[in-house]
Amino acid sequence: MTLLELKNVNVFYGRIQAIRDMSFSVEEGEIVSLIGANGAGKTTTMRTISGLLNPGSGSITFQGEEITKVKAHSRVIRGISQAPEGRGIFPGMTVMENLDMGAFGRSDKSGLAADLERVFDLFPRLKERQKQFGGTMSGGEQQMLAIGRALMSSPKLLLLDEPSMGLAPQFIRQIFNIITEINKQGTTILLVEQNANQALARAHRAFVLETGEITQSGTGKELLANPAIKEAYLGVA
Repeated sequence: MTLLELKNVNVFYGRIQAIRDMSFSVEEGEIVSLIGANGAGKTTTMRTISGLLNPGSGSITFQGEEITKVKAHSRVIRGISQAPEGRGIFPGMTVMENLDMGAFGRSDKSGLAADLERVFDLFPRLKERQKQFGGTMSGGEQQMLAIGRALMSSPKLLLLDEPSMGLAPQFIRQIFNIITEINKQGTTILLVEQNANQALARAHRAFVLETGEITQSGTGKELLANPAIKEAYLGVA
């Protein structure tokens, strides 16, 4: 089943076109990766899907319903949640308060309790540090908190924007293992990531963005084996 579909989406910053005629879909249960260099349009694409940016033209469909003009907070309620680039946690709030913010708009107490337990199972460190202020945590811990907060809305589609950015190697491995586990538990994931090796290794399908356009697509394995991709994004000549 197609969960998300973009058709001929164009996005502008003033007169500058950041996304050009973009069309792709995400099927339920997949991990789909978007890779590309800085400035390729990856974050712009994610912000457009989450409703933080409005496309100049084209359409976005989620679960068969057009959401192109639906406000960002309503998209969260419909089942789209994002852990943004730079994490975006609330530094002056505790871990628990940050997680509570991710659950805004929910009133199903039993479901909330189950999702909180899920987050703590995935990220035991968050359970240990419920009363710690987010701003005092390490980069890796803040990334765990950002993903945990996004999961508290019980999303059908989880948008992850550069989850490995600025992390030590041991945290990168841990974060990607957790991303795979979240997907195995039933959450569909759209992943933007500069660590193309990890992103493609985890992805069912992937798309390559260059200057706002999709230039290549295939399974993660196909793109990992592509000589041009190896040279451009994996540092292999």
